[in-house]
Amino acid sequence: MRLLLFTFILLSFFPSAYSQSVHGLEKIIVEKYYVSDSADSKASGGNLPVGSVTYRIFVDLLPAYRLQAVYGVPGHVMQIATTTSFFNNADDGAAIANYISSDKLKSNTLMVDSWLSVGAAAENYIGMLKSDDTEKPLANSDGLLHNADSSTGIPLNVRDGMFQTHPVSVVTLFGIDSAMLSLFGKKNSDAKGQVFSTDNGSWASFGGSIGVHPMNRVLIAQLTTDGELSFQLNIQIGTPDGKVENYVAENPVGNEILFPELTFHSK
Repeated sequence: MRLLLFTFILLSFFPSAYSQSVHGLEKIIVEKYYVSDSADSKASGGNLPVGSVTYRIFVDLLPAYRLQAVYGVPGHVMQIATTTSFFNNADDGAAIANYISSDKLKSNTLMVDSWLSVGAAAENYIGMLKSDDTEKPLANSDGLLHNADSSTGIPLNVRDGMFQTHPVSVVTLFGIDSAMLSLFGKKNSDAKGQVFSTDNGSWASFGGSIGVHPMNRVLIAQLTTDGELSFQLNIQIGTPDGKVENYVAENPVGNEILFPELTFHSK
């Protein structure tokens, strides 16, 4: 019954017609956001190993298209995994970006916490690529997150990929319980080989989400780990004329669109 109910929600949460003349998903962007250093690790009590990489995942859409859901259904598993563990700030972290307090973003290593999103980077912030950011960055109150590792491009103390605004799109969960979310919660363990996976759940956006930048890039997750990151995702987006398109990582059926970039493995 639960499986049938979730499938019904996914298909009826938004209009169920399809538009195939133009495909609204242009690409998946994985931004290497930050690499932690010894000062960051010490401040986190060792929970953030030196060299941990913070990745941001963006869905790049054509103008006027909206992100509706990131999902897993039978035949199309949705999975995010690391060979080690995901870092979560033990004081103020959250599994969902909307619950990261804007007032505490400057503190400690909260800005590199791991979470899911439908656009938000914190309570009153929308996420964007650092290269698209033109605003002054937040200044870390503890003198942290200053590593200028060349592999991450623009340092966080120059551009932080966040734009303050209100309101921001909020994550709605279907079929994802607290046990699954615990991998991104502030009490996450350091057990090796962590996997977030479902074939009967999603995180979604009522009304759909659009990016703050004209390129319409929507942030769907931030993940920090000192291991190898991999994911396999499926995406549902809304078209400008009120229809939907479903993109899958493998084995498309019917009107589903195969999109190989929905599968990723860090080097």
